[in-house]
Amino acid sequence: MTPLWHDGPLAALPEGAAPVVWRVPDAGPTARHTLACALVARRAELSAGVVQLARSPAGAPRVASPPGWYIGLSQRGGRSLIAVALRPIAVDREVVDGVAPLWDMLSAGEATALRKLDRSDQPRAWLRRWTIKEAHAKLIGEPRRLTPEMIETSILDRVHASAVCEGRSRCWTRDTGDAIETVAMWDEAA
Repeated sequence: MTPLWHDGPLAALPEGAAPVVWRVPDAGPTARHTLACALVARRAELSAGVVQLARSPAGAPRVASPPGWYIGLSQRGGRSLIAVALRPIAVDREVVDGVAPLWDMLSAGEATALRKLDRSDQPRAWLRRWTIKEAHAKLIGEPRRLTPEMIETSILDRVHASAVCEGRSRCWTRDTGDAIETVAMWDEAA
């Protein structure tokens, strides 16, 4: 199921349990926690007071209550992404900086694909792949034990992509002009 990107107030979020990625101004960890609880509550049609968040042994955010819900968090450049779904979900947000690609973070196939692009397009294309790798690694649950080149990304079009390492994820990216944002969920067809 394709996740819904939502950039407005929580009250404007349509009803339903479909996966959602909510972009909000980042006001720090306490505000992120409060907003994440509010988003889970809205999707689960519960009071925010019954939502409890916790951390996995590896430090990943998770929904402790109500059962069956999953959360993903990322923050960069004064914005946070908060993702909620009824199956594992992860997000990454990186600010566009124009820095040249870090070639050693890519697999051989990814580096070949990137080198085929015009040199001016390579930094942004590399950053997109990086957000896909990060979101996929977070989906696995222990991102620090993986090296980036272990995760093989495939760009399907300007929005859709996939990543493979210890499973296959479907990824959706968007370029906001100042940042690249990606959401990843396990590919149910794999």
